[in-house]
Amino acid sequence: MRSTILTLVMFTACSSANSQVTTDSKPQPRVPKVILVGDSIRLSYAPLVAEKLASEATIVSPAANGGDSSNVLKNVQKWIISEQPEIVHFNCGIHDTKYFEASGKFQISPQQYEQNLRAIVERIRGETKATILFATSTPILDERAAATRQGRDYVLTNAAITQYNEIAVRVMAELKVPVNDLNARLSMPKPPAEPDQMIGADGVHLTDAGKVILADAVAELIASHLKTTSIDRDQWCSRQILGERRSRRSADRAGQWHG
Repeated sequence: MRSTILTLVMFTACSSANSQVTTDSKPQPRVPKVILVGDSIRLSYAPLVAEKLASEATIVSPAANGGDSSNVLKNVQKWIISEQPEIVHFNCGIHDTKYFEASGKFQISPQQYEQNLRAIVERIRGETKATILFATSTPILDERAAATRQGRDYVLTNAAITQYNEIAVRVMAELKVPVNDLNARLSMPKPPAEPDQMIGADGVHLTDAGKVILADAVAELIASHLKTTSIDRDQWCSRQILGERRSRRSADRAGQWHG
């Protein structure tokens, strides 16, 4: 009886993970969950990504601005691990590069940025089965950014974005995390589009055209990983059920099955 119950529980769990019950009792494919984490750039393109992938995935985009890498690491349990998604697409970097002239320091030092990125990936990998995707930070248009931030105690520069992106790309290569180069999508858009048409008057945030370009890039990369993720999960469930059935048959032959 115990083995029967175990098989039933396992079958039910895998069925729940891969189908939904409808009124006509026909199983429907489970919709994978995808988490988008990042700053206000992510917040601006997330609704478009959700629209593009509506038939393929449930897109979860936390309402909070992700801020810098230390804040993402602080909230990784709440935003990512608790959701147990199939895919995580995350970015942090722009806030890290805020340079405070009075102290001569970045909000998050390059060394700490690297440590935070490694810790974020380690937490996600250690506590979920999610595929991790990282997005580079988008460009800063220096003159516009400076003009709209006069009087503030920090500056944002494209040189710092480049520096931190280089760190991130190196780290992700070492950790074998695919990189979505959103920076390149905006700094080298397809003609006739120009970079300054992708970023607004404040030199940081996206125009409507920029939002569309990034939403396309994010949706394309996520979609390319959804099929593999679904197959992997289906195969895992099949192996678990088949393994339990083999164990039960062995128990029967040994005279240990009392069901």
